[in-house]
Amino acid sequence: MHLTPNTVVYVDKTRTHSPKHDLFAVVAVEAANRTKTPVKATSDKGGFRWKTPDGHTVEAGNSKGAEQIAPTGFTDGGPTVKPHAYRVNTVAFDITTAERGGTLIYRDGDGADFRWKIPARNSGTAVPALKSALQ
Repeated sequence: MHLTPNTVVYVDKTRTHSPKHDLFAVVAVEAANRTKTPVKATSDKGGFRWKTPDGHTVEAGNSKGAEQIAPTGFTDGGPTVKPHAYRVNTVAFDITTAERGGTLIYRDGDGADFRWKIPARNSGTAVPALKSALQ
């Protein structure tokens, strides 16, 4: 499976939740399965983490609010990506203001880590759509 984070939005509340800390960092991630067989995401064996600028690591969905973020149009559901399919999902973190601009880490089922530097401000191709879906 090929993963590409393409947008990050920082919000101090969503339509239904407020963060336990200062902000929710919500990252839209494109997932593409280019194989002939279904691929299951490995969030139960590692999944997504946010490494803050000071080196602290936060797990995805680290508060009740972050765990329940599922913006309309950005959740294609389920951990399995069908063959030759493309979809966009989000992953959310409850962070402090100082923890903006971290590194997104995905650990796959084999224990390999993949890292992407995430800007400290709203950025990416879907900022307006994601912000709207969170409000």
